[in-house]
Amino acid sequence: MKLIILTIALLFVAACGVAETETGRTIYHISFDDIAPEGYTLTQSWDAMGIGTDDTVYIGFTAFRPDGLEDFVLFSYNHFSGERNFLGTFMQAAAAAGNLHPGEEMPKGHTKLVYVDGMLYMTSQSFHDFKGPLDGLENYRGAHLFRFDTNTGEFTNLSANMPGGVVLEHEGIIALSHMPSAGYLVGLSHPHSNIVFICQQTYEVARIVEGIPWQPGLVVSRDLVVDDINQRVYIYRGPENVMPEGTMYTRFSATNFFQVYMYDLQTDTFGMTNSQVSGGMWGQALVTADGRTAYVSTVGGLLVEIDFDTTRSRVFGSLQPREFMRYHTIHFLYHITFNEDETAIYTIPTYAGPASGLYRFCLETRQSEMVMALPHRVYTGNGIRDSHGNMYFAAFGWHDFAGDCYLMIIAP
Repeated sequence: MKLIILTIALLFVAACGVAETETGRTIYHISFDDIAPEGYTLTQSWDAMGIGTDDTVYIGFTAFRPDGLEDFVLFSYNHFSGERNFLGTFMQAAAAAGNLHPGEEMPKGHTKLVYVDGMLYMTSQSFHDFKGPLDGLENYRGAHLFRFDTNTGEFTNLSANMPGGVVLEHEGIIALSHMPSAGYLVGLSHPHSNIVFICQQTYEVARIVEGIPWQPGLVVSRDLVVDDINQRVYIYRGPENVMPEGTMYTRFSATNFFQVYMYDLQTDTFGMTNSQVSGGMWGQALVTADGRTAYVSTVGGLLVEIDFDTTRSRVFGSLQPREFMRYHTIHFLYHITFNEDETAIYTIPTYAGPASGLYRFCLETRQSEMVMALPHRVYTGNGIRDSHGNMYFAAFGWHDFAGDCYLMIIAP
């Protein structure tokens, strides 16, 4: 037994880089390269994180297989036991269900890993992105739905039983959420921004709501907002841009305001709300514990507030201090996390030069401050915080948005 414990401890140390910062916070870097399938090379992780009731964190990475095809690889990590596990891949699960076509790739699990009653749900995308013309979209098969049972370890391709073996044809599902009051998983398709309702009991597609019409330069957002109390879904399209060098205002707020759309499940109606917001496409959404308000990050570093009672959306503030915005460019911002009592939001901009770091935005004062500097990386995630207050992020991309992949944990 002592030998087993020592072996686990040594493996944990080998996989975990630990650093103490000047703020007194401890940062852990958890690597999974050594437990990935043989010949796989991890490259990226886009928001593909979830957490169970036992504080086990789940994270997925895009990876190249030995044959050159791209797959999505799922891992788990428990910070308190140090246990890391390889759980399977999208293509392996689809092949096991007899639902993988020759040459079919699944490079993107681009959604939150939605945890419901011991089950972890996720969806696939068989391409990386459509930001311009949609030429060639018909060549992609379509989105798959997967389920990982955290109790049995079974990784299942649920779409194998759907018509055509996919949730919807020729599109990916780029965002996934949960509407418990109606018993649905709710997905957002890419690139057409259709809203997809999947019955949680039967895993059948109950309805597909036609979303915001495609326009050149307006990218479907990376998250959707579910109002579970009123059974409504909010979606948005916006540009994927960066701030002009040396200015404190983004092109989004200067010229690019776009309408927020809402679908009401009870009345089966979809259309524009009375609100316009800016800041580029939406990155991640957080809903308050009382279920009445959502906060959404934008790729341009702004924070949008949605009041579910009034259906009003508004730009609530900037997630970076203005003194930094004057001199440093926010290339992209993808992630937000509440603090324990929902009085503040933490975020990390991507590739922000000297301004790279962890920021804290106070919801009362609407002021942002840098908490600590961090390395130049791509940072993603979706509000993952365990019962001890540790925050979890995916970090990768020393160069060119790929490689050097790890799970980053910032201890309080």
